[in-house]
Amino acid sequence: MWNVFNFKKMNGEEGGGDEHARTNQTALIQRAETYFGKLEARCEEILVEVKESAQLLADADTDPYKRSYLQFKSAIIAQFTSIIQKGSDTFQKQIMPNANTLEMMKVSQLFNNWQSKVVGIMTHAFDGVMERDLEKEYAEMMDEYEAARDAFHCKQCGAKLQLAQFYFTATYLTCEFCQTQNTFDPGSKARMIEHIARPLAESRCKSEYEAYRTRKSEVGQREATADYDRYVRAMIAQMNNILPGMEEQHQHFYNRLMHDYNNLIVPW
Repeated sequence: MWNVFNFKKMNGEEGGGDEHARTNQTALIQRAETYFGKLEARCEEILVEVKESAQLLADADTDPYKRSYLQFKSAIIAQFTSIIQKGSDTFQKQIMPNANTLEMMKVSQLFNNWQSKVVGIMTHAFDGVMERDLEKEYAEMMDEYEAARDAFHCKQCGAKLQLAQFYFTATYLTCEFCQTQNTFDPGSKARMIEHIARPLAESRCKSEYEAYRTRKSEVGQREATADYDRYVRAMIAQMNNILPGMEEQHQHFYNRLMHDYNNLIVPW
């Protein structure tokens, strides 16, 4: 905690002359350096905790939405944010009001460097943490689906029932031999395929997306429309591969993305 002390006396307003003012001017800056150094050290401690725990927590969280891991991540970000806010408040309310003209430049530079560094620590704290291995999840979903498909027999006559299309939800199907209705259940994991189709498709189209971003940075968003279109088409093609039978819905999604892009309301 930053402790306020007698700045009037320190700044030479109660005697001591120019030499006394210069000495205590240095003391003010030194105190600020010590204060921000301690806050930075705390950020480094939090970063160590992230490096030691984040991947382990992400791997251990079996929830497909990684809610426990995301709670941990949110708590860590909240700690960083609190430290940044504390430092900013102290700088604005307690350090700058008590600094003389010469000190203001030094402590401002000190604060700006500190803030830039700790924001960088917070921003990149979780870099390298693989929250979800979507390819692995998809493979497991498809393994479960194939097992369910292979085991699908008519409950009445026992005939092996063939699936004419991909079903990612429980579906009633009629036995072609005895006309009995049977319920095909793709499995709990397979039912999640719909929810990972887009992020998995995006992960498979990183090169197209990076090409679009590079082009956009060079010529602007409107001139990069064709590059964005190539990226979106590649993503939609992957979604069709991941989730067959949903081509019409995916085409509507493509149309919506391009409409939004052309109206410049898609944030990138």
